[in-house]
Parts: sequence; C-alpha cells; structure tokens
Amino acid sequence: MRILLIEDDIDLAENIIDYLEESGYDLDYAMSGEQGLILLKANPYDALILDIGLPGIDGFAVCEYCRKQYRLSLPILMLTARTQLDDKLHGFESGTDDYLPKPFELAELEVRIQALARRSRPVQPRVLTLADLIYDLDRNEVRRGGDLINLPPVCAQILRALMEASPRTLTRSDLEYLIWRDNPPETDALKAHFYTLRQMVDKPYPVPLLKTVRGQGYRIEAPPL
Repeated sequence: MRILLIEDDIDLAENIIDYLEESGYDLDYAMSGEQGLILLKANPYDALILDIGLPGIDGFAVCEYCRKQYRLSLPILMLTARTQLDDKLHGFESGTDDYLPKPFELAELEVRIQALARRSRPVQPRVLTLADLIYDLDRNEVRRGGDLINLPPVCAQILRALMEASPRTLTRSDLEYLIWRDNPPETDALKAHFYTLRQMVDKPYPVPLLKTVRGQGYRIEAPPL
C-alpha cells in the first residue's frame, strides 16, 4: 500500500514513516502542501495522511485541491491538533474521510488507514471484456475468439492493468510500479514482456488490440465499429 504523508513536524513524520514502513507500507513524504500536491500529481497513491496546519497551502486547501482539481478518490486522513467542531466540518466539506486528533498512538493511525482503505476499495469486475478478448479473473483465464491463451504471469498482470484502464494509456512508470512496485528491473523488461503479450494476444488474430503510444506508454482498445 503506497501512502503519501504531508506533515511539517519532522519528528512526528519520522516516527510515522518508521512505524508504517516497518509494518510493510510504502511511504512518500512532503513537508508542505505545495510539495505534496506535486507528488500527488506525479504518482498514484492508495491513501493520503495530511496535517491541517501546514505552511503555505494548508491541509484544507490540499484536500480540496485533491478532490476538485485532481479528481482523486483516494482516502484522506487528516491529522490535527484542532478539536473544534467548525474545523472538523471544514475538513469534511473539503473532502477528508476521517480525523485523527494529536497526540495519537501510531497503532491507531495504522488501523484507521486500513479501515479507510477497505471502505474505499472498489469492487473489481470479475470478468474483463474487450472486443473478442475475455479475461476471467476468478479462473485466471484469458481467451480470445474462444481460444485459451496461457499467458506468463507478468504478461497477465500487464494485460489486466491495461484492460482495467482501457481506453486510457498507461505510462511505462505506471505499469512498472503496478508490477514491480519500487524495484523495477534495470533492463528494459517491460518492453520485452509487452512484446511477448502482443505476440500471444494480437499476432494470431486479424485485428490488433494492443497499442504502443510513442512517448506516452501502452494501451488496449477495441477496434472502431
């Protein structure tokens, strides 16, 4: 689970990062609202932990920007020393999902993040369909035109990500993060796996579905009617 922490109290931030990373979470960190917004625009996150009293752009503004400008639906947990009802109402109006008053126990922080992630996790479709290509997630079966295609695991991951995102283009960094998280191979492995995927899913069939978008990434799309 990849989390962005925006907190200007360095000691508190270090404690949160050490605790959550030891529990297996992947954290990025920003000391200001401006830095946080740059990271939010550039990277996919599963949750945001956000202090209200930030220098410059405060937590309320960051939260509102996430919802209205970036159109992000990730769960947001606000950390605050403010306990007034008006402040809480302001936070919820800005788009936060939960509050955690300071001081707090790190174990409670982790539990709240887990609860928010469970509530916000979308129900994944169990069968993905695009033209004559069908990916049955429950059976882990890929078929095209009725033919069973036994994809290698990484190729299957790429295909699922592209089908779920279709018709959007996924960048190379998007796919590398989905497959290898923060440890992508040094070689151009993604390109090789995509070539294999194309040979198996497109090459034997008259209409290609997989696309390489020069300078942008990869996508899969149905042929025009």
